[in-house]
Amino acid sequence: MNAIVSICHFCELHGPSVVFCTQAFRDLLGFNVIADIETSPLENTRTGEDEEQTKDGKSDLWKYGRIHQDIVAQARNETPNETCVACRSFPHNKPGYISNDDSARVSYISSQYPLQTELYILVRQACIRSLSCEVCPGKEGPIYFGDEARGHVLSYTFFLRDVQARGFHRWYSIMVLMKDKMLLLNSWPFIVKHLKQIINNLQDSASKIYETEESVVNHRALRSAAVKMDNLRKQRVAGQPRSLCEMVGEEGVWQHLHSSFTWLLKASGLRLQERLVEGPPISSFMADCSDECGGLNIQQSYNILGSTIFHHLVHHLLIGRQVILRGNSDVIISALIKSIQPLLPKHCYRAIHFSPHYVDCASCNVLGLHSLVSIPQNVMAMKNLCVIDLIPKGETGEVSSKATPRTSSNLLSTQEVIKGDYQDPKDVQDIKDSIKNYTIKLTQEGPLPARPPQILSRIESAVSNPTLTYSTLCVYLSTIIYEWINKVKVWIHVQNAKKMLHGCPERVPSPSTLQTSNRSSSIPIIQSSSHSLAHSPVMSTFRSMSPGGLGERQQEIAHQDEKHHLLAAIGSTEWDVPLLEFWAKNFCQDSSQEMILQ
Repeated sequence: MNAIVSICHFCELHGPSVVFCTQAFRDLLGFNVIADIETSPLENTRTGEDEEQTKDGKSDLWKYGRIHQDIVAQARNETPNETCVACRSFPHNKPGYISNDDSARVSYISSQYPLQTELYILVRQACIRSLSCEVCPGKEGPIYFGDEARGHVLSYTFFLRDVQARGFHRWYSIMVLMKDKMLLLNSWPFIVKHLKQIINNLQDSASKIYETEESVVNHRALRSAAVKMDNLRKQRVAGQPRSLCEMVGEEGVWQHLHSSFTWLLKASGLRLQERLVEGPPISSFMADCSDECGGLNIQQSYNILGSTIFHHLVHHLLIGRQVILRGNSDVIISALIKSIQPLLPKHCYRAIHFSPHYVDCASCNVLGLHSLVSIPQNVMAMKNLCVIDLIPKGETGEVSSKATPRTSSNLLSTQEVIKGDYQDPKDVQDIKDSIKNYTIKLTQEGPLPARPPQILSRIESAVSNPTLTYSTLCVYLSTIIYEWINKVKVWIHVQNAKKMLHGCPERVPSPSTLQTSNRSSSIPIIQSSSHSLAHSPVMSTFRSMSPGGLGERQQEIAHQDEKHHLLAAIGSTEWDVPLLEFWAKNFCQDSSQEMILQ
C-alpha cells in the first residue's frame, strides 16, 4: 500500500514531533518484469558510489526502490536538529531498519523522519494537526482529516502513562498518510483494528512500568508536597522527558514497531486490490463541444444571461429540474439551449429547442417555447421548473404562464428572422445584436436546495474566466463532467449492491458477482479480492438493514450513516445527492447503453 505510517509525540519541550516512520519503496523493475519487458539486471542499476560502498565493506541492505543519497541528505538537512530523548527514536549515527520483500520487490524502511523532503513536510503538517486540533472527543481514538494537496490522514491518538510526565501521561498518535482517499477510507476498519492492537500493547507495557514506579514512590503525593513548598521548579528538573523504550520498559520497541508497521503496509495492500469496473467509452457519455453549437458557446451564453440567472439555470439543470426558455425568436432560444449542452452528460441532456406547445419534463428537461405558449397550471404548481423569458424591451407587461390570444399576423410581426448557417461568425454577431433588444428575466422558479452541488462552482469559475479559450474550456468541462460520471457509477454500484443485500439478507454477494466482463473503457474502484463486500465501511451497515433486525428509527440512522460513508468515499457531500440521483436515474433508464454497474 502506498502509504507512510508514523508515530508522533507531543513533547513537553519541543511540541508535536515526528518520532518514527515506516515507508515502502518499490522497484520499478518489478512492473517491467510483470509486463514481460526485457530489462537490465538489478545489479546494473547501482551507481559507482554504491559499488564503492560495497567494496569498502558497507553492505547495502536497501534492495528495492532505492533513492539517491543526495535526496536523503537533503531531507536530513530539512529535519530539526534539536531533539530530546522523548522525540527521538534513533541515534544520529543509526539510519533505521530495513525489511526486504523479495517476492513483491519492495523495501520497507523505518527511520526517524521520511527520507524525502516533500514527504517530510506532509508528515510534519499532519503531525501538528493530529496532536492539536484534529482529535476525537476525549482525545483518544481514530479520526480522518486531509485534502488532495496535503494528503489524506488516518490519525489514532492515545495516551501512555508516565510518572514523570505532566498530568502523569504522555500524548502520542499513530498516523497513516496516503494520497488515495478512497483506499484509506475502505481500509479504515482493517487499519484501525490493528492500530488498536499495537496501542493496547504499548499502553499495557507503560501501565506496568507506571504502577511499578508508583509503588516505590508516590509521585502524585510528592508533587503535591512540592507545590506546597513552592519548590515546583526544582521538582520539574527531575521529571525530564523519557524515551518510548524507557516508558514501556522494552529496548526493542522500535524493532517491534517496524515489524508491525511493515506487516500493516503489506497486509493492507494485499487485502484491498484495485479492480477495473468496465464501462462504455467516454464518447458515449460526453457531449462533443469542440464546435460551437447553434451560433453561441457557453461563454457567450454566460455573458448574455448574467451570473445570477446562469447560476440558477445551471443549478436547476444539474439536479434534474426542467428549464424552460421562452421568447419570440426561435433562433435565439435554440442557440441558448444548444450552448448549455456541454454542462450535462448525453444521457441527462434531453432538449427540444423550440416547441409549439408545452412538453413535460419526462420527455425533455430543457425546453424552448414561444412567449405565447402557456404552461399548464398543474405543472406550475409542482414548482420543480425554472422559466426564463426573453422580453422585448418595448414591452412593459409581465410575462405570465397563461397564453394571451393573438393572431398569426401579430405572431409573425414579433418574431425575429435570422436565417442561415449558425456556425458562420456573422450569424453569431447577428444573434448577439438581436439579444440586445431583449430583457432576460427569471420569471418562475421552484425552491432550490440551500447549497448547490460542488460541480457548479467549478463550472462557474471556468465559464466566467475570460482567459480560457473555448477549446480549453471544453476540455476542462469534459474532465469535470467525466469525473462526476465516475462518482455516479460508484453510487449506482453501491445502490445496486444494497438492493441485492435487501433481497438476500443472509448472503453477502462477492464483488466478482457484481462485475461484467469484456467492456471497453474502465474506471478504478476499490474492491476486496479475499473478503466480502461487507468488510468495506461503505457496506458495513447493510446487514443491519434486514427486516426485523432494527426498528424504523435505527434503520433510518443506519441508512444515514451508510450514505455518509459512501459520500465521503467518493468525495461528495449531502448537497451533491440530488445530482447523483438524477444522473444515476438517467444512466439506468438508457437501455441502449450497457451499464456494468447493475
